[in-house]
Amino acid sequence: MKTHKGIETYGCFHLGHDEAFTQMLYASLFSDEMVSVDLVIIIDLVGRENDVPFPQELRHCSYEQLSNNVRMITKEVFKRLNLEI
Repeated sequence: MKTHKGIETYGCFHLGHDEAFTQMLYASLFSDEMVSVDLVIIIDLVGRENDVPFPQELRHCSYEQLSNNVRMITKEVFKRLNLEI
């Protein structure tokens, strides 16, 4: 989240090790390509190599888009873990 101190991290989803699933889910997120004052949330796609995080992509979204994204991520991860899709 953008704050007067800079960027603050306050949440994280571990999506597992299936890169195809992660890419599909990340590509489905609600976001805007044009950055504006309403887009105060940044969602990073972060990979790991040897336990070292590295950023891959980022998306800018509003509070409402974040709400929709969290709902969608939770639903898709639940399905993946419980229904073995």
